[in-house]
Amino acid sequence: MDLRRLTLYITRTRVGLGLVMLASPRLGFGPLYGADDVTRPGAAAVGRMMGAREVVLGAGAAIAVGERRGSANWVSMIAVADGLDAVVNLTTRRLPWRARVLGVLAAGSSVAHLVLAKRLAAEVDVDAAPIG
Repeated sequence: MDLRRLTLYITRTRVGLGLVMLASPRLGFGPLYGADDVTRPGAAAVGRMMGAREVVLGAGAAIAVGERRGSANWVSMIAVADGLDAVVNLTTRRLPWRARVLGVLAAGSSVAHLVLAKRLAAEVDVDAAPIG
């Protein structure tokens, strides 16, 4: 599978996940932090905000890949967001074990997106300076 197609699959999946979290934060967010907590308005709002972030980052990256301009920048911002998710989930006290698992997965995703961004800068984007 070529790099552009792989990136499009990843970014469109993020858009889909974000749409689920926007439409139903209990379904998209609840299994990670406990469905009971998501019934509170504040928790549902946070779930929707995270969903909106996923939609924006995923759609922006997918569009940039299609245009072959700036995709490395968008994918690296996904890496930053995932890295911050990892820090929050791994350092916040009294979160359920599922949040810790999500933190480890987010850390792995952050590294994978950084590697992907570097490859995109070198192989896909036109007139792009390589990252790193």
